[in-house]
Amino acid sequence: EHPVVITKFIRGAREVEVDAVAKAGKVLVHAITEHVEDAGVHSGDATLMLPTQTISQGALEKVKTATRKIAKAFEISGPFNTQFLVKGNDVMVIECNLRASRSFPFVSKTIGVDFINVATRVMVGEPVNESQLPTLENPIIPVDYVGIK
Repeated sequence: EHPVVITKFIRGAREVEVDAVAKAGKVLVHAITEHVEDAGVHSGDATLMLPTQTISQGALEKVKTATRKIAKAFEISGPFNTQFLVKGNDVMVIECNLRASRSFPFVSKTIGVDFINVATRVMVGEPVNESQLPTLENPIIPVDYVGIK
């Protein structure tokens, strides 16, 4: 009758976000960002960096696997943002929002791929040339710079 949500704060954890666009459950584009602040700062107030700086490759692979499973399970077609809590190699999903997030323009500019254009084409049923897109298997990860927002 009166539902209650109880959450647990995990000290020393980092927050990681995936901005992505999927078509019929298949992730077409994605970018992974890390919050500068430890987890606990609301994502709208957090400072983001791309590429991630302190997240292990093992944890990043778990984030990508979870992203793939979420897109497939919900048969997502369009933009989505998933937030994760990472501590060491432990990865937990905080939430998934089926919309373009505030960080879509940031990740688009940082890696040079227009996520909104891809999302729009998916949502109106226009073809998408996937050959140059940052898929989960073939990401675009800057090596000469770090984007900060």
